[in-house]
Amino acid sequence: MTNPQIVSSIIGVVLAVTIYLLVRRDHLAPRQAIRWSFVALIVLFLGTFPIVVDWLGHAVGISYPPIIPLIIGLGAALIKILLMDIERNKMNVTQDRIIQKLAMLEAEIESVKTKS
Repeated sequence: MTNPQIVSSIIGVVLAVTIYLLVRRDHLAPRQAIRWSFVALIVLFLGTFPIVVDWLGHAVGISYPPIIPLIIGLGAALIKILLMDIERNKMNVTQDRIIQKLAMLEAEIESVKTKS
């Protein structure tokens, strides 16, 4: 094994152990842990067997195969950012509706108090 293989394999193992500890301490939900475990396995696999990236690059016709994991990682990060924005928007809409309902309830309570 070459030094880059060893380093990326260690990164995959450290990532997997970190995910395990975060789930165990309830800092990470199991649903997200599955995704991150998948990422850790991919890092470990590609770090241990970098020839897979070279083979995939040549099969697809990419002249510089090491760019493939970077492109996939960037795409995954962009998708994750988009999903986070969608979730934040849903939370903002829910928060606005709760605030509106609270305002209506407060107005109703005030009208009941003034009638009494």
